[in-house]
Amino acid sequence: MSLLLLLGPLLVLSLIGVPLVFALLASSLITLVITSPSTPLEVVPQLFVQGMDNFPLLAIALFFLAGELMVACGITERLLTFAQSLVGHLRSGLAQVGIIASFLMAGVSGSAVADAAAVGSILIQSMKKAGYPAGFAAALVETASILGPIIPPSIPFIIYAVLSGTSVGAMFMAGVIPGIMIAIGLALVARYRCKDLGIVTMPRASRQVVLSETGRASFALLAPVIVVGGIRGGIFTPTEGGAIAAVYVLVIGLFVYRGVRFGEIFGSLVRAAHGTASVMVVLGASSIFAWIIADQGISRQFANFIGGLGADPWVLVLLFNLLYLAVGMFLDPIAALIILVPIMMPLLPKLGQDPIQFGVMIVLNLMIGLCTPPVGYLIFITANLGKISTTEVIKHSLPFIGVLMVVLLLVSYVPAVTLWLPSILAGH
Repeated sequence: MSLLLLLGPLLVLSLIGVPLVFALLASSLITLVITSPSTPLEVVPQLFVQGMDNFPLLAIALFFLAGELMVACGITERLLTFAQSLVGHLRSGLAQVGIIASFLMAGVSGSAVADAAAVGSILIQSMKKAGYPAGFAAALVETASILGPIIPPSIPFIIYAVLSGTSVGAMFMAGVIPGIMIAIGLALVARYRCKDLGIVTMPRASRQVVLSETGRASFALLAPVIVVGGIRGGIFTPTEGGAIAAVYVLVIGLFVYRGVRFGEIFGSLVRAAHGTASVMVVLGASSIFAWIIADQGISRQFANFIGGLGADPWVLVLLFNLLYLAVGMFLDPIAALIILVPIMMPLLPKLGQDPIQFGVMIVLNLMIGLCTPPVGYLIFITANLGKISTTEVIKHSLPFIGVLMVVLLLVSYVPAVTLWLPSILAGH
């Protein structure tokens, strides 16, 4: 009953276009008034503020800012040029450039949408001029950009860690091997597809050009090394890593590359503040939602229901993957994490999964949802950048989504894919 009261109004309000934060608040208030009329409503604003008053969440604002500054300071363009000097001469050269650039951008921004906009705004038009179909170029950028939330640092991993009580650093490291698998898989598919498309190869860059572009991009290449290496080396926390990333990008933009203007910095601050505020108010509203789930025993009831099915753990994992994929097709990933994580955490013993493995699995599912209709934010972003229909992007993205599904199955059923690196670095 309580679960229906929570989810019913939430889904109805979301479908008619009510902003998520108000839909969460309304469904929570309706459930409180009906099921717990004696509960003072003063608890609502208290829980709202408490949900945002969490120090690790500060990292979200800082990584948002670092990603915005990378674009404003021209770092994205330098990374693309550097990657092109290395692999641009291959038949699938520009496609490989996009994958490498997304991989490198992921080491700072932690956001799929930011990476798609930053890389796609430059690469898609370049690929079209080189003879690549616009749909193929957009599909490549669309699917490669989900490396942002998988390769550390990752904004969804931070949110999951806070909601589940797991280590942010362990979640970051758990995404490294799946991220590498995705990059390699996308590169292989791109190479095969480009052979079918008859893409003409570009001239190989000379050694002098490669060295020159490496030098131009050297400071940019150090950014993910400093951030990820510092976090895993225990030099600073993920939150401090976000601050260091933002300051480092700003310093090299002002004093090394010297191509950034004050107006661009101000615009980056505004966009980062807007993105952070959007996430934080949803997290505040979700804390009320999560409190009701705990207070009403909804997680326990759901766990008992699943236990009563008597299904094998591997079947349950498959069913939950289908559920997460379906949810990801309709809901924003952050909203989906907020709704699903408090309900699903008590089920992990029945699934036979570690919380870290489960976190990577659910985030990867939701990221794949960004590449699939009907919502598919990344589809619309890349289609707009390529000036083509969303149908074209979807058609060309199917082989790349196949790679993501294979990695998802490995993450779901092979614990070592996500747990080996965190255990090694933790000294276990």
